[in-house]
Amino acid sequence: MICYNCGNVLTNSDYCSHCGMDVSVYKRIVKLSNTYYNAGLTKAKNRDLSGAADTLRRSVKLNKRNIDARNLLGLVYFEMGETVQAFSEWVMSTNIQPDNNPAEKYLVAIQQDKGKVSELNHTIKKFNIALDYAKSGTDDMAIIQLKKVLNQNPNFIKAYQLLALLYLKGGQYERAKKSIKKSMKIDKCNPLSIRYLREINEYMDEEKKTDPDKRMERRRNLRGVMVDREYLSGNDVIIPKNNFKEAITGAQSILHIVIGLLLGAALVYFIVTPARMSHLTDQANNVGVEYNQKIAIKNSTISELENQVDTLKTEQKKLKSDLAQYTDTGNTVASNYSNLLKSVNYYLNDDYKNAATALSDVDSKLKMDSEDFTTVYKWLSSKLSKRISEEAYNAGMTARDKADYDTAIKQFKKCIEADSGNVDAIYYLAWSYKNKGDSKNANKYFKEIYDNFPNSSHYDTAKSQLNIDDSSSSGDNGDNGDNGDNGDNGDNGDGGTSE
Repeated sequence: MICYNCGNVLTNSDYCSHCGMDVSVYKRIVKLSNTYYNAGLTKAKNRDLSGAADTLRRSVKLNKRNIDARNLLGLVYFEMGETVQAFSEWVMSTNIQPDNNPAEKYLVAIQQDKGKVSELNHTIKKFNIALDYAKSGTDDMAIIQLKKVLNQNPNFIKAYQLLALLYLKGGQYERAKKSIKKSMKIDKCNPLSIRYLREINEYMDEEKKTDPDKRMERRRNLRGVMVDREYLSGNDVIIPKNNFKEAITGAQSILHIVIGLLLGAALVYFIVTPARMSHLTDQANNVGVEYNQKIAIKNSTISELENQVDTLKTEQKKLKSDLAQYTDTGNTVASNYSNLLKSVNYYLNDDYKNAATALSDVDSKLKMDSEDFTTVYKWLSSKLSKRISEEAYNAGMTARDKADYDTAIKQFKKCIEADSGNVDAIYYLAWSYKNKGDSKNANKYFKEIYDNFPNSSHYDTAKSQLNIDDSSSSGDNGDNGDNGDNGDNGDNGDGGTSE
């Protein structure tokens, strides 16, 4: 155990032998955190994933530096199909302990599977679509989406639970029970799964008592028609008596055969054939009626779906209109999430240039309510800060050369946020403000160069722009001197004209 104050190894004493800090309470907290970790590990081995997740969350709440507990929590989330939460725990783990951390191996293993990240993102999107369908009452579409989700992520417990709930709503108790049992093979003691299973059993028992015919009919539909057979015992078999006649002559036998054939042919022609034809006609009519009914049902379904599509399009237009009233392009929470996800995806695919470009588009000044967003952003920024600084600086210089000072100001500020010691970015930011006519902000950044970068090549220019003369000079002469200084700097020639 390490002292939280000085980082030295602690002994059995309640005080740190190096800094003298009282660590008695700290030791109890760490031990309790480790106890929760051990309990969570036991539950995870016994397939009580929801219980393990709850216990491990308590462990990391007590000691956020408990790397083993945080990594195991990520593995439990991943096994339950909660990939986003698993990634968040592993990213926080690597942020706390960058070296010798198994979480880095987990992230690299997923990164090596190129299609895995994309597939997991699609799974989450499809689950959200299914959830929206379920909320709007379109249960059939929700069930279709959930089946697709479970094909891609067969451990997604929430998808099994939602599918069971939809089956339960539709009265398909056997299918609901089957879905819940699949989820309980993954997480044996999930409270919500246990609750659903209990309610399904209650419904099935009640139906068995009140309406057994309906239950039998539903089971036939699931398993095929069940034919009840009546078996006879030995005592029920009636053995007929055998009647023997005297032998007859050959001519009589032939005559009897001919008469039998004639009677058989007549029977077939007059009785069997018409009955067979009538049966085939009735069967063809029934098939025609059945197909007509199916066509009518499909036409009705198509009409309903077309109405739903029209309604959804109308709602989409309305939502877009409402969204436009409350958001401005390029500076929204949604765009921040989108840019961060793009950056993470590029980074996992070793495309660091595009990762830096996407991360530079994230507005760090915009308030984000998600702690996970902030953690991932800081971790990624630490990995890409130099590249972000270079990308923003180059973009700012390009915009400045085109006299697009608003864009130049924005890009130079991003560069300074990533690298506060980039004096060139501060210098050109000051000139961008000055060329725009904003002398107040220009002097602010010239003052920063004068105060903090006395050895910079831009120091003398900043001093002259601030009208500072170590010997003596007037304000008017100082302004004239600025223009002359700017003329020497080829990239600031436009600064002289702005004065």
